[in-house]
Amino acid sequence: TQTEPFTVIGVGDMSGDVFGNGMLLSKQIRLLAAFDHRDIFFDPDPDPATSHAERVRMFNLPRSSWADYDRSLISPGGGVFSRGAKAIPLNDAMRALTGLTGDEVTPTDLMHALLKAPCDLMWFGGIGTYVKATSETHADAGDKANDAIRINGNELKARVIGEGANLGLTQRGRIEAALSGVRLNTDAIDNSAGVDSSDHEVNIKILLNGLVRAGQMTEDGRDTLLAEMTEDVGLHVLRHNYNQTLAISLQEATAPADVDAHVRFMERLEAAGKLNRKIEFLPDNAAARARMEQGRGLTRPELSVLTAYGKIQLFDELIASDAPDDPWFRETLVSYFPKGCRQFDAAMDSHRLRREIIATVMCNEMVDLGGATFMDRVRESALADTGAIARAFAAARAIFRLDPLIDAIKALDLKAPASVQTSLMLDVVAVLRRQSFWLARRASHPGARPLGDIGSMVSAYRAGVDALTPRVGDLVSSFEAQRLIARIDDLEGQGAPPELARSVALLRPLISATDIIDLSGATGFSVEATARIHHEVGAVIGFDEMRFAAGQTAAPDHWDRVATRRIIEDLMGEQGQITASVCALVTHAGGALAEKAEKPNARWARDAVAAWLTLNEVEAGKTRDSLAELSASGGWTFAKLAIANAQLNALAGAARSQ
Repeated sequence: TQTEPFTVIGVGDMSGDVFGNGMLLSKQIRLLAAFDHRDIFFDPDPDPATSHAERVRMFNLPRSSWADYDRSLISPGGGVFSRGAKAIPLNDAMRALTGLTGDEVTPTDLMHALLKAPCDLMWFGGIGTYVKATSETHADAGDKANDAIRINGNELKARVIGEGANLGLTQRGRIEAALSGVRLNTDAIDNSAGVDSSDHEVNIKILLNGLVRAGQMTEDGRDTLLAEMTEDVGLHVLRHNYNQTLAISLQEATAPADVDAHVRFMERLEAAGKLNRKIEFLPDNAAARARMEQGRGLTRPELSVLTAYGKIQLFDELIASDAPDDPWFRETLVSYFPKGCRQFDAAMDSHRLRREIIATVMCNEMVDLGGATFMDRVRESALADTGAIARAFAAARAIFRLDPLIDAIKALDLKAPASVQTSLMLDVVAVLRRQSFWLARRASHPGARPLGDIGSMVSAYRAGVDALTPRVGDLVSSFEAQRLIARIDDLEGQGAPPELARSVALLRPLISATDIIDLSGATGFSVEATARIHHEVGAVIGFDEMRFAAGQTAAPDHWDRVATRRIIEDLMGEQGQITASVCALVTHAGGALAEKAEKPNARWARDAVAAWLTLNEVEAGKTRDSLAELSASGGWTFAKLAIANAQLNALAGAARSQ
């Protein structure tokens, strides 16, 4: 939008804050037409630079209207027409855009046709509800003044809707438009910066007013500082809203596969009395199943609503937990405020909404990255409480240094296709979800090494992950190495910069890093030696291929998918047990095998695992034969995975190291 011209049709005028500001955000805008309560503006072939300059002039002109537009700058066939006129003469340019016929048209019919005209962006910046669903009556729209102008959602030919004003479309109209291929959110999402700004203002004033009452700041000093921080607050708000819209895009990308998860989340909210699907126009179970059968998921307008409910629900859960009190989140509190307030960070600790601010930031970040169902999914798999999951989420981001990667992906705006940014982000999110689950379960598991607060988790794992990251390509099995190379090539082929493509692709092979670090601590072997044995076990026994097959198994039933995820975790656990057994064998064997553990290489790991297989020849042979039989009988199913998992569990349980 900043480098390529794009066409716009809008509702509003340049004197309006919403419409006017929007139409100044790019010098590439080609505003074809717009109307407000007074006039209809039409410019069939606008020059972007000339028209932008004229819009700037009108924006700065007090109480301007389209009648003030310099007619000499309007392209042939265009003009400004009063809505009070009995008829407007049609010309070829107007007919080409609107599809109207005849010699003249009423202002009402022209506006109706403009709403249905093709354009890149339909910009709603004025009062009124102009789009409804086919199933709705005009009375349902609740805006009698625009009944004659209003169209149905499936009649929109705009590629994108920007709903700067409230209620430009009914919610059913938005959903119908989205199902017809139009890209749009909801008015609440497109207007959420205003609420966010107000929240910041209130929280900043609570902080500063406390300083005024304590005599540490004068009222004049407070007012001056508030004015100075305006731009910084604006940047904070824009960043939050960018992330929220990104959250909807990420959920939209996986919506067809997530229908069941979305339905279960809605059911849980309904059971708690917090959601009425009819009121929110969210699909019932039958409609959701029909979408799933069609290979479709919830639309952006529906995901916008679900995202809001996800944040509301998670905020309440976080406030009720002990997570906001973790020392790690003090930086979250401080960074919430603009830089001008950082000098008063000591006073932030006594802010009466300290926990609420932290919980708000936490729930925004968790839903923006993990989606509305993130907490439900992790809780269901990890069997951990909200506080443990929230701490695990924050720790995972720090342990795997995900924030710099996320920032690098966002920095590709206008430099790479949005599709590759989405693909990169989904890889990051997949690792974040798995590690949040793993750390939450690890912290909650009876008898597990207590990890305590977020700082303790980061201290326990980040150094090990840092050590493994540059070596992971050399440590993984040939199967995983081939997958890694293929993923890097795929991302680069989509347009990702090579270095970023490699950094993101490396995350998936690093998923086992936390397991390896724990095994290293338990066995006394170095992280590298443990990693080499772990990956050799994965290659030789077939854990790597089994996990991949499990991940590719499509199960329509929710509980089958939950069980499959648990099988994948079981496989990780069994691989860890055998790795520990191999390490014990090396220790007991002594000699050259033990000595070479100080400087491990791929050959040493192969020798160690081979020695273990020889010692466990009978059970290993049974497992090898069983897996070969299962693999030879066709594709992997949940039943086959369960049988294979049982056999591998038996192998791990019966393993001998001496």
